[in-house]
Amino acid sequence: MREVYDIYTKGSRDDDTVPVLIVGGSLVGLSMSLFLAWHGIPSIVVERHAGNSPQPRAFNYNERTMEAFQTIGVGEAIRQQAPPHFQNSSILHAESLVGQEFDAVTQDITSSDLSAVSSCIIGQDALEPVLRARAEEVGVDLRFSTELLSFQEEADGVSAVIRKRTTGEESTVRARYLIAADGNRSHIRQALGTKVHGPGLFGNQLSILFSADMEAALRGRRIAVCFVHNAAVRKGTSLVFARNGQGFALFTPYFPAQGEREEDFVGERCVELVRAAVGIPDLPVEIINVSSWEVAAWAAAGFQHGNVFLVGDAAHVTPPAGAFGANTGIADAYNLAWKMALVLQGSASAQLLETYTEERQPVVRNTAEQAFYMFSRFSSMPTDNIHGNVILPYNSIALGYRYHSSVLRTDPADDCQWYEDPYQPTGRPGTHAAYVKLEKDGEPCSTLDLFGRYFVLLTGAGGEAWCEAWREVAERSDLKLDSYRIGVAGDFIDPADRFLTDYGIESDGAVLVRPDGFIGWRATEAAVNPVSALEQGLLCMLGRASQ
Repeated sequence: MREVYDIYTKGSRDDDTVPVLIVGGSLVGLSMSLFLAWHGIPSIVVERHAGNSPQPRAFNYNERTMEAFQTIGVGEAIRQQAPPHFQNSSILHAESLVGQEFDAVTQDITSSDLSAVSSCIIGQDALEPVLRARAEEVGVDLRFSTELLSFQEEADGVSAVIRKRTTGEESTVRARYLIAADGNRSHIRQALGTKVHGPGLFGNQLSILFSADMEAALRGRRIAVCFVHNAAVRKGTSLVFARNGQGFALFTPYFPAQGEREEDFVGERCVELVRAAVGIPDLPVEIINVSSWEVAAWAAAGFQHGNVFLVGDAAHVTPPAGAFGANTGIADAYNLAWKMALVLQGSASAQLLETYTEERQPVVRNTAEQAFYMFSRFSSMPTDNIHGNVILPYNSIALGYRYHSSVLRTDPADDCQWYEDPYQPTGRPGTHAAYVKLEKDGEPCSTLDLFGRYFVLLTGAGGEAWCEAWREVAERSDLKLDSYRIGVAGDFIDPADRFLTDYGIESDGAVLVRPDGFIGWRATEAAVNPVSALEQGLLCMLGRASQ
């Protein structure tokens, strides 16, 4: 008997059919729709709110996230909307914004040796409209003011009942897959009965969006966040400045378990908190919006339930330290989109989709744990439930994470660690393909320019046999497969002579890079039968090794 999952109520009228239905039109849901569109997969996105949130929420997007956005052609549009005076800005600890400064760390938003693109500071309230505009441009069916009422899993897909909130009109959507991008209180996750595991709830915060003339208080300083330390505010209070021109935000702890309510903080109390944090007692302040959110660290027991997949905050939650939450959710979508596309197109086995949980869950659990421990240092909370109590280098967490799954042929001596130092890349399957500066026809480029839509074969100067074999495999598989030799005139020049070392191969070796930029297979040197070796490697990555 097919089970019906009621979110609010049931009912149906008229039908839509689409490969993928995405519930949640915020940051991760919009990103998922764009990544699917990049791979040629249409989707419907339903979002119960009329528009995007005015709150800044997440605002620091790392190099890995910006690589993904750059690949699908929206990176420059995002940078154009990023407030320029907050790039290379500082994180400040001070008595108040105008008071004594205790510590300041400048965020160096420039290209590094780890990526061809830089990270970007932009409020989620400014980023989401860019993603929404791009989604509309590429034909994503966006339906705001529309909520999911119920869904029913079937052998060949999902049947969902949705309702337009402005009219009450109900309709049914038939989709092969349902994506839950409906936030940390995900109705879909709760309906499925999926448990969550991890350190759990850390506390509650209010986000107070306000408008004020801050020019005098900033004194020309480039500040992204100011952690405030004075008797008039609670410990952990911070001012956030990465805004889109509509205002600023103050984050402060509050305690619903002690009877506090969100509405207790509106009006004059909000104004007083803002003035105390800024340090100007008579500052004219207009309160625009007040909302609450949980500071927590957990991950769902599974990210897939049949034809339903959890992404972003529906799958996991991290504390704000390190800005891992939004970046991790976007990485979920980037990992899942190419796999779902290949299965829908008939090129990959449905087994490939099972690797979404296999690959992402260990990474997000460890990332959430690291963020929880980092955040605890600001609040002096006990951390006995954090394994090891060791904070890793930031780039090892944000950029060095690696995957393990049934479709990755790992090396026999692999240590199975969930991360590696990105400054010391190994080229092992499951690691991100290292950024190496290249030249072609005298023009600078990099390895990252070669990835993003297809499987890519990279070889050294002596890898012509691999390239010939790859062309034969491409003909047999009816897939678009790219191949490049590095260090050979006519292909790509490696000026710093880094490629072979960073990818862990000899001149006659080869690596296969997946559409998400992760290494899926490697041969450190030439093979007796390169066609067979490549074919088996590709079939494994497609979840078809046993077929």
